[in-house]
Amino acid sequence: MRLVIVRHGRAEGRRPGVSDEERRLTNEGRRNVECIARVLPWRIELVYGSPLKRAVETAEILSTIHSAELRVVNELRPETTLLNVITQLELRSVTALVEHAPSIEQVLQELISGGNVKLSAGAAAGMEFEVIERGRGC
Repeated sequence: MRLVIVRHGRAEGRRPGVSDEERRLTNEGRRNVECIARVLPWRIELVYGSPLKRAVETAEILSTIHSAELRVVNELRPETTLLNVITQLELRSVTALVEHAPSIEQVLQELISGGNVKLSAGAAAGMEFEVIERGRGC
């Protein structure tokens, strides 16, 4: 099974009257996600996204380009323990997960048994697993 972990694209800055949950992708962020989606080496079958607007928009781009099913999951909010959520999700042969920093970087570190992982906005990391658990990604 393959897991593609994607940090949402670059979002609008914080501004009065717009909650963090409602911040949208910038035009540059949208273009970057479209580019990443097109160059991924695997065809994504299922995309999970956080319910925050910028993550939903990122997941929609991936879903559209790959003709993949899209599921927005409330448990994928930035404050969750991501690895616990991932192990409960239905996964396909290639599944994408759209999330936020720092939780996305923390789960990558757990899956590859340590190291310092940084993902820029709109970046993706792909891993292969037999079973998703700490230290099993390659």
